[in-house]
Amino acid sequence: MLTTAALNDFRAFVKKKIWKAQYKVGSTWYDATISQSAILGNGVVRIQIPISPGFACTITGARLISTSNEVWAEKAISVGIDDAATSLLQWFEFVITESEVS
Repeated sequence: MLTTAALNDFRAFVKKKIWKAQYKVGSTWYDATISQSAILGNGVVRIQIPISPGFACTITGARLISTSNEVWAEKAISVGIDDAATSLLQWFEFVITESEVS
């Protein structure tokens, strides 16, 4: 079984390896800033992305890009942004645990 130190190293690796976020409008992906990358007290790795397109649109996806420029996580969403809305906060949470398989 993995030790607590090993699990913490895996969490830190995920946190460090994700370096960029993107959001999708139509068929185009736009870069977004990661506002927070944290390991929570319960061991969950949370990546927060404020999305501010600056124009009215429907955001249909969000994804995280690794330092190797690979897509590590992606999710479909459908959120309309109007001219008055300044931003949308999206996040990804990763639960890194070990379980025994019999």
